[in-house]
Amino acid sequence: MQDATGHTIFLYDLVMFQTTTAGRGAHHDRGLALKEHITAGGEKLISVLHVDGTEVPKKPCELTVVDRSFLCTGMAVVSRSDPSRQPGVITGVTTKLDLVQLGGGADERPPAVVATGVSPAEVRPVKELILGDYVVSGTWLGRVVELSLDVDVLFDDGSVCRVTQAGDNLRVLRGSYWSSHDNNSFFPGDRVAAADASVFRASRWLGGHWKPSRGEGTVSKVEMGGVLVYWVTSTSSSSSAPASPPPAYQPNSRNLTFFCSGDLILVWLWLVSLRCLFCRPPPTPSTSDATGPKKKHWRRHRVGFKRVHPGRRRLAKLAQRPMAIADSQTTVDVLWQDGTRQRGVPSASLHRIQVRNEQDFFPGQRVINKMLSPVAGNDDDSIATGRGRVGIVKSLSFKDQTACVSWTNTDRECSDEVVDTVMSTYDLTRSPDHNFFYGYIVVRLQATESPVEEVVSVQGSNKATNDLSWVGHIVDICDAHFIHVKWGDGNTSKVLLHEIAIIKPRSVDEILEEMGDWVSDDEDDDDAPGKAQEDMMPQEIPALTDDTIDADDGPVGEMAMDRVGNIFKACIRTLTGILAQGKMYMLSRSMASASTAEPAITDNIQTYLPMISDDGDCHAAEDAAAEALASHDTGDSNVFHFKHFDIGRQSPQDHHYLDNKEQGGGGGSMWLKRVQKEWRVLETSLPDTIYVRAFEDRMDLLRAVIVGASGTPYQDGLFFFDLHLPLLYPATPPLVKYHSFGLRVNPNLYPSGTVCLSLLNTFGGEGAELWSPESSSLLQVVVSIQGLVLTAQPYYNEAGYAEQVGTPEGRRNELPYCENTYLVNLHTMLHLIRRPPIGFEEFVKDHFLHRGQHVLKACEAYIQDGCPVGTLDGEAFATEASRGRSCSAGFRLALANVVPRLVEAFSLGLAPKRTMSSTESK
Repeated sequence: MQDATGHTIFLYDLVMFQTTTAGRGAHHDRGLALKEHITAGGEKLISVLHVDGTEVPKKPCELTVVDRSFLCTGMAVVSRSDPSRQPGVITGVTTKLDLVQLGGGADERPPAVVATGVSPAEVRPVKELILGDYVVSGTWLGRVVELSLDVDVLFDDGSVCRVTQAGDNLRVLRGSYWSSHDNNSFFPGDRVAAADASVFRASRWLGGHWKPSRGEGTVSKVEMGGVLVYWVTSTSSSSSAPASPPPAYQPNSRNLTFFCSGDLILVWLWLVSLRCLFCRPPPTPSTSDATGPKKKHWRRHRVGFKRVHPGRRRLAKLAQRPMAIADSQTTVDVLWQDGTRQRGVPSASLHRIQVRNEQDFFPGQRVINKMLSPVAGNDDDSIATGRGRVGIVKSLSFKDQTACVSWTNTDRECSDEVVDTVMSTYDLTRSPDHNFFYGYIVVRLQATESPVEEVVSVQGSNKATNDLSWVGHIVDICDAHFIHVKWGDGNTSKVLLHEIAIIKPRSVDEILEEMGDWVSDDEDDDDAPGKAQEDMMPQEIPALTDDTIDADDGPVGEMAMDRVGNIFKACIRTLTGILAQGKMYMLSRSMASASTAEPAITDNIQTYLPMISDDGDCHAAEDAAAEALASHDTGDSNVFHFKHFDIGRQSPQDHHYLDNKEQGGGGGSMWLKRVQKEWRVLETSLPDTIYVRAFEDRMDLLRAVIVGASGTPYQDGLFFFDLHLPLLYPATPPLVKYHSFGLRVNPNLYPSGTVCLSLLNTFGGEGAELWSPESSSLLQVVVSIQGLVLTAQPYYNEAGYAEQVGTPEGRRNELPYCENTYLVNLHTMLHLIRRPPIGFEEFVKDHFLHRGQHVLKACEAYIQDGCPVGTLDGEAFATEASRGRSCSAGFRLALANVVPRLVEAFSLGLAPKRTMSSTESK
């Protein structure tokens, strides 16, 4: 929904009512946007939460977004004035709060303002810790994975009892919005009852005693109970004998020091109507700064009396009484993809977004060249020379999909060498050894100058606080040599990567799954450091892109287009010659001429032409290409000599389910009849682009291949699947495995080979989407994979992304997702030509002999004409859908790197085997 100014309203936005004339200081002219609902008459309304906890429905046109608190360091955002433009990453957040004292019980007075412009450091939630919080004990950093609350319940007759494990033993009858939406959140003033009749009877009574008539009461006090902590790592983890972690169960949370929230979903946000307490009352003005005489106030101590300033006494009382957040003002610092920074940006002027595409990077991220790395599935020795080079992204043009990268060399001899290069983002991937990001938590591994000591709180309480100078957050990664860290004690310093451990962001559910039933304190100490290290590996940062920036993208776009131009022309000249002659011809001579003008880029292409000598001799390549073309019948070029369904004698040795214990024929006569029926259906009903083979010796195994349809990024690709019919078939669906070669070609086809589809019960669904023993079939499975998975817009196959169709976020991501998918499709072709599935060697060869020219022709249309991916017809000609938009410069640059490898594969991989003559062998 959109507010009165036409901007989107997000969950937990602070909105102001346009229908009131009250001033800002009154705080009753604003509230928190909670949820959308539709009235019986079809009118759309938004439920808005007031500071006093009441909810009122409002029309979106009556609201204006004034603040967004749901922002944190490391989150991606775009400008609200143009949500389709470049994204940025938040590098810092500043929040100020206004607090009010709520009336309770018989006190019906409106909320009274008690403090304005308060820093979050000066207040704390009523519940001191929440799930996922990072806490410190001595030299150890841990995560809170379970906790309990002790709640004092005040009954109407004045008696009080303390209920432990309140989350399991109490239920809220009437309370705030937050307590009613969390079964382990209680706030003073909530009306509660026992979950079981024996709860109050078994509880400790602080005043009075249990009576059957005391069935419900009011929460008067909330305190933390026991806490279960997963100890992540220690500052001494780099030593040979790290100290043992504290016990996992901490009965007294006061022995722990809160460091930060650790889960974005569970993070404590300073939202309107939330209850909080002063944890450090702000200082009051000194007597000398005020005018007029001051009355002295005295407080009795154990020995004598001590004078107390009246302001301090008032704040001390406030520190014991819950208050509510009435208003928030949030500003952020943003680092945009083009390398520019903005500080103090109002949060309401930004839209938070989820990053989507893996080739989207932010300044400071460490990357490596996919084409020179085994990450992309390349196992050629000839391309191993670039594995040591790590680059730092300086800036990125998300329209062009090009990035300016500052390259360094990890080898000591060349450690000072730095070269700036403009590259396609599709040719880059994050360095697995340097995968950290803004906001990541780090731990100092070097020995501290002085031992870590516990210090007494400055407020004079008995609670001890731990030193936080060794745990911090990453605040800047743009430095080529250092990482900038802000430590828990407030200091900021530069550190080297080997001096810190980077904590991998993980959810509480993941940690609990790993812990299992491990909650005892007598765990083997030798295993604890190993468990901690498992949480210290960096995590992949998701990515986002945009395809609607203005043409003048600054120096990055200009540099990219200038350097890309010559290489595009070289590719176009060569491809035109290939298509005109009707043969697959190496790009050697054209690339050799292009290398004179653009050696920095063509060096990458020449890497993939090992068959060409230094002097440009390419006769061997020409002979191989000519022989490959001569081996097939050009007069019958449109005929594909393979049946859509056939039965082989012996199952292939590389079939994924070959060793499955439930082997064919063991399902009984009913199973055999069903399988034979499936075969007959496949023999007569398969579409022209699907081929299936069954096997006589293993009736439970099949192998299918789907040809990518025109008008999709899968055009002319081959996609192989192994199928297995279990003994319970058709009561259970078949098992299906995709030949992925470790590549992610679709959200539903994982690199592991898993096929995520409702029909296979590997994804949620309902009704006809699920497998039915009576109506579902193998034909339906393969047709569904082709029609529902290998689609024209695979971006929307991601769970929940279908809602983005037609939205700015969807339009921003769908094109680069298609471009990357087409590149993965081409890499899959290269893998198939090198290693075709057993039994389909001739099939793969014949397919690319017939369609290889169309693959190159499609590349020409993308490079020369800039056609968007997935807009070509079956003959690789542009269609009406090709008009109006164009593919990115980075995509064309990436294609220029892949095309030479395709030509080489088509020329050599499809050429017939020949025996060398005695002269050649000599």
